[in-house]
Amino acid sequence: MCVCRWNDRVSILASETLVLHGPESVQEIVERAAGVLRSGKLVVYPTDTSYGIACDPRLEDALMRLIQTKKRNPDMGLPLLFSDLTQCEAYHDFNDMERVLARLFWPGALTIVMSTKMPLSSLVTGGRNTVAVRVPDHPIPRGIAKHLEGPIVGTSANISGEESPFDVDMARKQLGDSVDLYIDGGPSLSSSNSTIVGVEPGTPSNITVYREGELSVDKLTERLRMDTDAIRYWSSRVVRAQVK
Repeated sequence: MCVCRWNDRVSILASETLVLHGPESVQEIVERAAGVLRSGKLVVYPTDTSYGIACDPRLEDALMRLIQTKKRNPDMGLPLLFSDLTQCEAYHDFNDMERVLARLFWPGALTIVMSTKMPLSSLVTGGRNTVAVRVPDHPIPRGIAKHLEGPIVGTSANISGEESPFDVDMARKQLGDSVDLYIDGGPSLSSSNSTIVGVEPGTPSNITVYREGELSVDKLTERLRMDTDAIRYWSSRVVRAQVK
């Protein structure tokens, strides 16, 4: 049974908190969180990497509220989390190498930057024709996305430029009562954010690393070199993007 509690200092912090006690509480939490997001509100939730803050990316006002809450530059865009590869395929036509990456590393700590065939807010894309997407290895964000029948925003639950939170208290310390619902899934098993990559056009394709995180480049390349499809579609080159 999911336990719902108000913070002890309710007069100061009015946000609701749901505590994840185990698999038996997942569905109740997912349904509650999905309802909160549908109403245009914000939810902080656990993932397999850092805690994330979500809104429904189909709601422009919610996107703006999330950006203002994080004090984030709207030109940066916002990553999206999906329930599974099938849900993500509605937004993007995967090429061969992208499909290999998804098969090997999803669900997991790999974010892929890819083009989108679905109309998305410029607050999500940052005015570009690409979006950063991931299928996390955690039942809460995947369950919420499945319940909503669409992705959720998957940016870290922090003030932009501050430390990423790996437990709910760290997220609450930064965001306070600007968030409507906190989901406490305990401390993350990770101490890093996801690794972000992109697949360059062409076959075989180079892989560009935009950020090295929980999945190290060494582990990424090691698994790719052991996969027959990866050997076929990958140039064996990993290019590190220039940080401006």
